[in-house]
Amino acid sequence: MDVNLLLYAAWLAHMNQRLSDEHVAGVGAVIFEWQEKVVKPLRALRRQLQDYPRAAGVREEIKALELRAEQQQQDLMYTFFQRTGDLPQAPRPLRENLVLVAQFACPQDAVWELTIDRLVTQFPL
Repeated sequence: MDVNLLLYAAWLAHMNQRLSDEHVAGVGAVIFEWQEKVVKPLRALRRQLQDYPRAAGVREEIKALELRAEQQQQDLMYTFFQRTGDLPQAPRPLRENLVLVAQFACPQDAVWELTIDRLVTQFPL
């Protein structure tokens, strides 16, 4: 599950905005190619070098690039939000927003429900 999508859902909940299936699918479509071609390959390379101490310096540089790529993904998401306008208002929609993101990311797997419930208790929204 993409952490940036979870953060996006939490950010919207903080503003009392409830996600919709269409919005999640739209933002997912905007970031999909960036994730597949940039973020995931950088992450995989960083992890591959994890057990190779001689590459520690290179691994740190890749980590910095990965973080930069994730920040650019957040920029794509924010631009999408600005283009699509406000979402419906709802009181405390954090759990619902996180569930929609989880369902989008893992439609056949409901193992995430306990994790979502734990996350909700960590955010004082």
